[in-house]
Amino acid sequence: MKWNIQKRLLVLVMAAGILSFLAMSGLSFYGLSIVRNEMRDMGDELGKAGANFTQNLVMHHLKKTLGELARARAEFIDHETNLMLADVKVLADMMTKIASNPNDYKPVKLLNPQFEPVLNTQAYLTYGPEVKRDGLTAEIDYETKIAGNIQTLLMPLAKSFDDFKSSCYVGSRHGWFICCSVFPDMEGKPLPFEESEFFDYDPRERPWYKAAIAAKKPVFTDLYAHANISKYQLIGCSAPYYDASGEIAGVVGIDVSNTDIYRVIEETTVGDNGFSFVLNNQGEVIFSSRTEGRLVAAAGHGDLRKTKGESLAYAAEQMVKGKSGILPVTVDGEEYFLAFAPMESIGWSFATLTLRKDITATAERSRNYFLEQVENFRARLQEEYLLMTFVAALLLAGMLYLLFAASKKLSARLVRPINELSDGVREISSGNLDKRLDIQTGDEIEHLAICFNEMTHELKAYMENLTKVTAEKERIATELDVATEIQSGMLPKDFPARKDFELLATMTPAKEVGGDFYDFYFLDEKHLAITVADVSGKGIPAALFMVISKTVLKNFAVSTHNRKGLAEVVAAANDKLCANNEAMMFVTAFVGVLDLDTGEFTFVNAGHNPPVIYRAEENHCDFLDVRKNFVLGPMDEIPFVEQKIFLKRGDLLFLYTDGVTEALNEAEEEYLPDRLISFMNSTDCAADLQTLLKNIRADVAAHVGAAEQSDDITMFALRFKNETT
Repeated sequence: MKWNIQKRLLVLVMAAGILSFLAMSGLSFYGLSIVRNEMRDMGDELGKAGANFTQNLVMHHLKKTLGELARARAEFIDHETNLMLADVKVLADMMTKIASNPNDYKPVKLLNPQFEPVLNTQAYLTYGPEVKRDGLTAEIDYETKIAGNIQTLLMPLAKSFDDFKSSCYVGSRHGWFICCSVFPDMEGKPLPFEESEFFDYDPRERPWYKAAIAAKKPVFTDLYAHANISKYQLIGCSAPYYDASGEIAGVVGIDVSNTDIYRVIEETTVGDNGFSFVLNNQGEVIFSSRTEGRLVAAAGHGDLRKTKGESLAYAAEQMVKGKSGILPVTVDGEEYFLAFAPMESIGWSFATLTLRKDITATAERSRNYFLEQVENFRARLQEEYLLMTFVAALLLAGMLYLLFAASKKLSARLVRPINELSDGVREISSGNLDKRLDIQTGDEIEHLAICFNEMTHELKAYMENLTKVTAEKERIATELDVATEIQSGMLPKDFPARKDFELLATMTPAKEVGGDFYDFYFLDEKHLAITVADVSGKGIPAALFMVISKTVLKNFAVSTHNRKGLAEVVAAANDKLCANNEAMMFVTAFVGVLDLDTGEFTFVNAGHNPPVIYRAEENHCDFLDVRKNFVLGPMDEIPFVEQKIFLKRGDLLFLYTDGVTEALNEAEEEYLPDRLISFMNSTDCAADLQTLLKNIRADVAAHVGAAEQSDDITMFALRFKNETT
């Protein structure tokens, strides 16, 4: 009775199991191994899962906290700007009321910092350059004294900003300026003024004034320099106010130093290396708690959306769009988490950056703790396992001898047919495909031998077929070589050496044979006909249609040109090509006739690329103005329009197929007509035609590089020469 491998192994396992059952030590060893491995794997998985879960949970909560912190700070700053906006509106309404009803107010004289000291929150008055130049008129003096009543509102507003370097002010269209300033570090001391502020300061030239006049409504401005203390950068909100006639009488505003805003946003940073910044709606950093590096305010870095770092540019794009969220970014070579939120009333965005390593530090410590406990557990388990292994080894020693003897005999019987199979396969692999394996074990090995015999038979048949296919491919390749030579022979190669004209043409197919062709021939003693055409597709079909098209065009041109004209020649050729054109192939063609006496050039463009014409007197190249008629072949009874130009001696026509302008490089970018005309204007078009075509071909090759030629390339040059040259 023949047993398969499965039954034989089953008997072996049962025998080993019975012996193991009789040997309690062996059974204990086996059980301990399983328990050890399971507990080790379970401990590893549990430790890693717990560590990863803890790490992810901590990361999630930290990111959530950062996002909430950014939103809260943005809302806080937004709230403060809204308060500033509300104060400016109140100030504008008050000034409008004063300017519209001056008779309702008594004149008030304000401090003049040129002659008397001014303290914090005290209102003072300065005049524009016109007053300094022309003198103070009674009208301006009265206007400023009436406007001085605004100090009752300016001074309380200024006190509400007494924690910041700030100013509340009014600038008139007549150039005078009323202001209440706050410098917390100058408490009890006269405010600092420079001489230029007394004589040159003109509120109408300040950014806040111009912005409010242009907007005709309350508006926030980006950072601008303090008038007389350049180290201060200010952010302000301003609004126009009106007189009794409804005209803008001036602008009121409130501004705050950026250094104080820095102090506010610094409180938002997380970690020793974190920082915060504010981005305006042009993508520029206008506030930052950082003093060096990429994200320093007013450092001339420009639009962050255009920065080289992709992650930072993308984050800036989202901030400018008014979105909120948390994104990983890289700044100055460090990885950060950037939490950002919009400041809706002003159109800016607030962001805080925290080093990734600072955020992950706590999570990493938790993860390491879990892994450390798992490692301790594994160490204790290993010690206990080694002890039990030593005891079990003593019990297993005797059983191993019996199992070894029995396994050796049984394995020899199992391996014998496998060795026979290996020897047979080795002989087949050496090339003896007639070898047949004869193994009769009644199991899977016998089935495998049968499969090898079938595979050998099929492999032999495949190699015979492969030989036939290879021979057929060689025959086809030989025929293609012949077709290439035939097609090349159909194109004119003997270019006439004449005094009144010269021409030269080349055609390089993309495959063995192509669909491009050129032709030239005399219709009579003074008329030279030329043709450049491109058949749709490539390969054998295009080559066959090319032969037909070339023959038909030449036959009709020679037989009917003098009687019917060039347009009728092309129309007749098209009707002929349409007949029996079931494949719906088509050809684009440029057909022209040059009168060698007068230089008159008559042409028809049937859907082809416009030629380049070189005017020798102007030494300039341009595309010939052609009318694109329909292509030849798909549709009959199509009218064609012929055009005429006159060539002067020395002028040149360069004709080509789309294999030139549509040549692709490795990035699949086309050569394009613009590059062709640019190159021809940069090269010497008066050179001999062989050099000219060589230079153009070299420029196309430089564009293509290592890319494979994508289409047939045909170039044709015709120069109308001086007969004496």
